[in-house]
Amino acid sequence: MRRFAMAFGLVGLTGLGTQVQPQVLASERGSVSQTIDGTTTTIKYSRPRARGRNNLFGGRVSWGHIWTPGANQATTLNVTKDVILEGQRVPKGTYSVWIVVDRGPWEMVLDQDTTLFHTQGPKPRAGQIRFPVAREKRPFMETLTWWFPDFSPTGGTLALQWDTVYVPLHLRVAPSYSTAVKPDVARRLAGVYEVDLQQEPGSADTTLSAPGETPARHVVFTVRPQGNELRAVMDPPMYRTEEGYRDWIVIPKKAGWFHLGRIHEGEVIEVFDFFQIQFDAAGDVANSFEIRAPNDQLIGKGTRVKGG
Repeated sequence: MRRFAMAFGLVGLTGLGTQVQPQVLASERGSVSQTIDGTTTTIKYSRPRARGRNNLFGGRVSWGHIWTPGANQATTLNVTKDVILEGQRVPKGTYSVWIVVDRGPWEMVLDQDTTLFHTQGPKPRAGQIRFPVAREKRPFMETLTWWFPDFSPTGGTLALQWDTVYVPLHLRVAPSYSTAVKPDVARRLAGVYEVDLQQEPGSADTTLSAPGETPARHVVFTVRPQGNELRAVMDPPMYRTEEGYRDWIVIPKKAGWFHLGRIHEGEVIEVFDFFQIQFDAAGDVANSFEIRAPNDQLIGKGTRVKGG
């Protein structure tokens, strides 16, 4: 009678046009995404839990098995631009993700078929991307997890862990800009400039908490060639309480316009694309420059006081 009542209820719901779907899954869906210099990397996967099981690899996931690092539908990787993953070029697109699990070295397989179920590991075929991956032992993790434990302006680490097995994948992205400056341009722009900075765009927004430090408004900006780049030093720094506002790189944009990039410990940590710099075009050397927002609002003006 009880089964009959349950069946009757389901039929009734179906008759009303209500689609009955499970609300709880043993391996719930998850995703993680990170953008680095305009390149977005996304993992979508189901997240199995150990649920009291241990030594999952070599047991639940048998040696020699090609396994999707997830559950149910195959885990997928999407990159919005070409990247380098563990030294291997991965073109822009979406791939199903697999690992050949073995007692010795493991191998990652990226396959273009993203419709596969976890029991349908792909056979070796043309177009696959295959490369070895290292693994480490870490403290036990109950739920299979993908994440980005670290990243920089040029790349980062995409990591997987389940049980005590941790697999770090080193990711590199192509820079969205070139720092190279032609020698004749570098010679013309190099020099020492006195700069008057206006109020930063948006800094008057009263919905935001007041900054802990008022930025410098009058600075000396020294531009010098370094290799095939233009580096600069701001004295005093725009901010003193945070690192990375003293050393800069002048990045060519187009038609005589430039961006500024902040440098900390030799690394470009941020490119200010929300304003642009234009040096005057007359003469053998630039005698001044203007800093403007995308809406052409004047943010600052620099005047040459000494040659390069």
